[in-house]
Amino acid sequence: MSEIPKFTVKGSTVSKVLQTVERATASALVQLTGRPMKSVLSTLKTLHDRSKIHIGDYEINKRGQVSRVWQWGDGDDKREPLIVKNKQPFTPRPDMASAWLRNPI
Repeated sequence: MSEIPKFTVKGSTVSKVLQTVERATASALVQLTGRPMKSVLSTLKTLHDRSKIHIGDYEINKRGQVSRVWQWGDGDDKREPLIVKNKQPFTPRPDMASAWLRNPI
């Protein structure tokens, strides 16, 4: 994503700021507008339902969390990336299950 401008416009709406910067995450919009996160997320949901904005991309932070990058304009939402964790797949252990079943309580 392009660098976030270092200005905060108090009293500006989320839609005006998103039109100006063209692409932004919800946390960037909170910084730019000075509004609470809950208000920004509610506005983004309303704008998305009205087809004013769409999900243009996804960003993955250092912790592996995915955040949406919102773009102004009507368009198709990009699909969320599949994140593969370094987990071992679950393998059933019948010996442990049978030991539990034999255990008198």
